[in-house]
Amino acid sequence: MRFEIASDCLTVFLDGEIDHHSAQGLRTQIENLLSNRQLQTLILDFADVEFMDSSGVGMIIGRYKTMAARGGILLARGLSPAMNKLFHMAGLHRIISITPKCIRRNHE
Repeated sequence: MRFEIASDCLTVFLDGEIDHHSAQGLRTQIENLLSNRQLQTLILDFADVEFMDSSGVGMIIGRYKTMAARGGILLARGLSPAMNKLFHMAGLHRIISITPKCIRRNHE
């Protein structure tokens, strides 16, 4: 996992497999990045994710709740056809916007 922070936007570039072995570590790392920052947008980039199971779905829902509690938003991008299908089967597309590009806010 790697990440970028720009203004109030955190982008997390996920990779490999998101399963019961990795989900807890990802959850902890993302929460640590969010703590003590005024971040209002969290983007999860799935372009390099090869597999995700229900633990990954749970991790995503948890980050959605974290962002909603702070008045922010969670976006997903880089979904392969298989990941897009999983998002729809799990109902994630109802609560998380799927975007092809980064959303940047102008604070001038």
